[in-house]
Amino acid sequence: MELPKPPFYKMHSLILKAVTAGGILGLLYTAITDASSEYLYLKLFLGLLIGISFGFVIITFERYFTYLNQYSFVKTMFLKAVIYSISILIFLLVFVVLFTKILERSSFEEAFKQYISERLIGDFIFSLGASVFLILFLEISSLLSAGFFYNYFTGKYHQPIQEERIFMFVDVKSSTTLAEQLGDILYSSLLQDLFNDFTNAILASRAEVYQYAGDEIILTWKSAAGIQENRCLYCFYMLMESIKNRQEYYLKTYNIVPKFKAGMHIGTAVTTWVGKVKKEIVYHGDLLNTTSRIQCKCNELNHHYVISESMKNALLDDETIQYMQQGEIELRGKAKPLQLFTVDFNFY
Repeated sequence: MELPKPPFYKMHSLILKAVTAGGILGLLYTAITDASSEYLYLKLFLGLLIGISFGFVIITFERYFTYLNQYSFVKTMFLKAVIYSISILIFLLVFVVLFTKILERSSFEEAFKQYISERLIGDFIFSLGASVFLILFLEISSLLSAGFFYNYFTGKYHQPIQEERIFMFVDVKSSTTLAEQLGDILYSSLLQDLFNDFTNAILASRAEVYQYAGDEIILTWKSAAGIQENRCLYCFYMLMESIKNRQEYYLKTYNIVPKFKAGMHIGTAVTTWVGKVKKEIVYHGDLLNTTSRIQCKCNELNHHYVISESMKNALLDDETIQYMQQGEIELRGKAKPLQLFTVDFNFY
């Protein structure tokens, strides 16, 4: 079976968000700049085109001006807003002058002078406002999970709901030793690199990042989504491959290649919103505690990937996966022993 691939909309979500927000701003620009003329539809099209260009300008700069993020948020936003607004203003100048020349059949010189005298200041103010809006929009989007706004505004989970879910706890092996060897700052940098390199595997497996807890990342799926194509199972393999493909970088930068372990379990959890000062979707129930206990068994079983019997039974048959039964094992805090399996991948 082929490994899951990241969906197009996930891989390019930042571009899609920027283009959508830019398109809305472009239509707004048309609405406040005399769009009620006989050329309404052409002006709406022009506004949409300008807005989409806004989006691409912002994304291009976001990718190539990453070094600006080293400054404080206020300073970064100010520098970006100035750069972006000037770029957007150039786009407006080109589009509007060209549009004026075609419709009013004037020369480029006349169209340019008309733009400078009538619209330059207003368009610069609009460009600055649009830049600040897009910067804030992209920053907020990056801080919140993909379904945050949808779940919040639709009222989903405002009342506790019981769902069948899959949880995977992924933890860096020998984390205490690594932290002592590298020091707090360098170890923190290692975790940043590690979690960043996990991105494609998380997108491909359609996992939701529930929490970053120190050197641990907690992933979750709704059961149907996780079991489809065995996405949840392959997720750990893809995580390992993402680090393997970057091992030269880790050796050069940290003198080690990090290893990690994971435990996975399926069951029911209660999903709900909590908090007044900081709103967040959380999961309650024995499922999370059990998954954490399963992951803790990795060291005892001398294996990097351990799953429960119920998780194994829910997965699709696949000849490339080898399960090894470990018998009934007592888990700390659990009254009944749990049947556990180790997982190995035999793709080659």
